[in-house]
Amino acid sequence: MKKGCLWLLFPLLLLSVPALSGQQVERVEEADLPRWIEKEIINFFNDPSTIHFSGRTRIPSTRVIVGDVAALGGPFIMAGELDGELVIVNGDLVFEEGGVVTGDVILVGGRVLGRDLGEVEGSLTVYEKPLRYVQRGDRIAAVGEEDEWDWNRTRFAWGEARFTIKAGQNYNRVEGLPVVFGPSIRTAGSNPLRLDLYGIFRTEVGTDLGEEDLGYDIRLEQTLGGRDRIGVGARAYSYVDPVEDWGLTNLEASLATFLLHTDYRDYYERRGWSAFLRFDLPYLPVELRAEYVQEDHEFAPEGNPWSLTDDGEPWRPQILVAEGDVRFLEGSVTVDTRNDREDATDGWFLQARARQGLGGDLIQPEHRASPLEQASLMEPRDYDTEFTTGFLDVRSYNRVGPRSSLSLRGLVGGALRDSRLPPQYQHALGGEGSLPGYRPFHGDCGAREVRRGYDVTREDVTVRDPVYSSYGCDQFALFQAELRGSFFFDLGGDDWDENGQEWEDWDWYPTIEWSPAWSAFFNAGRGWTGEGPGDTATLADVGVGLFLGDLGLYWAYPLNKDDNGDRKINFFIRLSRRF
Repeated sequence: MKKGCLWLLFPLLLLSVPALSGQQVERVEEADLPRWIEKEIINFFNDPSTIHFSGRTRIPSTRVIVGDVAALGGPFIMAGELDGELVIVNGDLVFEEGGVVTGDVILVGGRVLGRDLGEVEGSLTVYEKPLRYVQRGDRIAAVGEEDEWDWNRTRFAWGEARFTIKAGQNYNRVEGLPVVFGPSIRTAGSNPLRLDLYGIFRTEVGTDLGEEDLGYDIRLEQTLGGRDRIGVGARAYSYVDPVEDWGLTNLEASLATFLLHTDYRDYYERRGWSAFLRFDLPYLPVELRAEYVQEDHEFAPEGNPWSLTDDGEPWRPQILVAEGDVRFLEGSVTVDTRNDREDATDGWFLQARARQGLGGDLIQPEHRASPLEQASLMEPRDYDTEFTTGFLDVRSYNRVGPRSSLSLRGLVGGALRDSRLPPQYQHALGGEGSLPGYRPFHGDCGAREVRRGYDVTREDVTVRDPVYSSYGCDQFALFQAELRGSFFFDLGGDDWDENGQEWEDWDWYPTIEWSPAWSAFFNAGRGWTGEGPGDTATLADVGVGLFLGDLGLYWAYPLNKDDNGDRKINFFIRLSRRF
């Protein structure tokens, strides 16, 4: 496949996604509650303009309610008139003679009784699976997604405030564990204003703090249109960011670094500001986002964070990114009809992003051809800051039997023109996150064949760190397929505690289940580069997996020989689904 043909896959993949028009129908009964509907229900309930009822409720024939209504529990008996929308959570809707709802009705975890006695002028949608939620005062949140306005919040007449202390993105070899701290403020009303004032403490620096040892993330967002559907805002930030993070979860990347002295990611520092606009289409699983970004990039040398194994050994070298300022516009569209974000068995996921550079001054600083003292000096290199890049991730989840499902995924990304990208915008294949039959970064278009040397000043002492002058390929394509099923037995785990409470209500993560499952998978991918050592071969692997909930044991076998002419089985552990 030619590099230019890579992006012809965009319209083909887009056409493969089912049309979203006509999504609302007269009656829908599903075993699973789509996650995007769950989000709409929670936003509907938490809207201050929504009228709330709880438990058994009857609207008499002499009463007319004007406004949107949400009911928890039931039954909700309708003999009068409701001029608005109605959402019932985990309860039945019962019509008596003359009952009328002029708007749309969504019923979750219940039934409609007496349908011929009443009238719904809008659409009626029924999901038989109940909503698992937690209630905090007049607000609800989905189980597994902490209500962030909960234990540490303080309420005022004008809104709410809280103070946050939490771990940052992931434990890594540059900053150790980033700790995020600071206040967050949210005003009252159906269109709240939110202000986050977060600092970032990089634990790797210890107690001797300098300006470069602290990051920050300040965010201001005003919602419009009610129910969190439109947001306009701005950010100012300074943080260490991975070049790529889509292969492994943050938890998996952190544990690999902390336990195994293996950091699967490369990093650089971003400092700047942005202005954004986002829009969620009402009652459709579609989010649109546009953002203007102006930021500075800097090389982030590895530190010396503690690890359980091989502590004191040198870490894998970082990449030497192009430093300087850059400006760009970025737009994205996300379509998510999956029935479950963490363990989907039905639905689609599509995320497409495009980025257009608007100028700047990105220069890779001078460095040595090798770490040796007498090595030749490599001159600084300019990069085009008017690049055009894209990224497309399309996934399909399909039930093929009562206890089995087939998942398919296609990814393409990189330059939309034949030009060399700055290292921080490149892509690499290989490792547990993409092609697990191969070592990490096996498909990097030769970026790690030769180590370089870069002078770094630490505590007023200049040392020469080993670095790589490139990260990977300018374009890549990856296909993944996985057939997953359950065994017809379990290991006798008890789902109840001594008080009769379901263990799953404790919401441990990762979840360990006693009903084992299995999978068989296939992956194939390739990378291209605008210049340099050259394109990768088409890499492919196969494998199997055994699961107990989120805990997965995998064996992957490469279909291509490695540099030594060998093929070796790779055993690895995951704490989430591969995709």
